[in-house]
Amino acid sequence: MKTRTITLNGTRFTLGKKEYTDTITGFTGIAIAGISYLTGCDQLQLTSTDTTGRPCEVWVDVTRIEEVKVKPRNGGPAPMIPSRHPQQ
Repeated sequence: MKTRTITLNGTRFTLGKKEYTDTITGFTGIAIAGISYLTGCDQLQLTSTDTTGRPCEVWVDVTRIEEVKVKPRNGGPAPMIPSRHPQQ
């Protein structure tokens, strides 16, 4: 997916890659658009899927946005080691 960095209200956001959450509603999604209004109300569009798998998008004021901190995972699936069984 293509990414792009934008600055809204003095804060940098990465579109298309990082997940952000709305601190008031708890909606979490990937930032796909940003808009800056003449009145100073800057907003970020977040997209995600609901429980049925349908896409849903919301516009959120950037003052309510918080970046989701993803914890790095250690380990993972172990490599398959071939086992030899004696033929009977």
